[in-house]
Amino acid sequence: MTDVQDKHRARGRPALAPEVRDQALAAAGALLAEQGLNGMKARTIAARAGLSVGSIYKLFGDIDDLIRELNMITYRDFAEHHRQALERAGLDRSKVHGRVMVLAKAYVDFVTTENARWRALLAFNRRQGGAAPQYYTDVEDELFQLVIDVLEPAPGLEDVALRETSARALWAAVHGIIVVVLPNASYDNPVATAMNQIEMVVGAYIRDAAQSR
Repeated sequence: MTDVQDKHRARGRPALAPEVRDQALAAAGALLAEQGLNGMKARTIAARAGLSVGSIYKLFGDIDDLIRELNMITYRDFAEHHRQALERAGLDRSKVHGRVMVLAKAYVDFVTTENARWRALLAFNRRQGGAAPQYYTDVEDELFQLVIDVLEPAPGLEDVALRETSARALWAAVHGIIVVVLPNASYDNPVATAMNQIEMVVGAYIRDAAQSR
């Protein structure tokens, strides 16, 4: 055998087919939706996918890399959910208040219907010690861009930097209300309560921006 042939000779196990990776990712995604981060164990994923534990590590490197990939799917699903909500609402771009509230309601709906995935994403992000990979933060930034674009016609938010800061502030406020109110059993209707509180914050912010011109 020549040196060139030897260099390209397969060693050890053959590479796993792309469909096997998709199979493992689908199994892990189903477990994440059912059990959150508790389901993110190599042995559990392997059993659900019908693979060996070694195959899971061969495919994804480590479990954190696998979770990041699943979280990016969650982020993309989240963004698409919001885009579709805006499209269905059919509001003119000048209706900034109404369009922000459409995004807020879409946020509530996603968290309600995809709770395990969303909680897993937040828990994973909190436990990461260092900076997230660039490809991961880029996906997060795409979500903020949705709000930035909706705010663009708002009076008083013509400055790009101010509009970006405003988008992040409103996002944080909406997120905080959702996290505090939705799990609170003392409310008869947590979703309605959350939306009322979000309405107060969004309305006040947009009015204040317009008056500060």
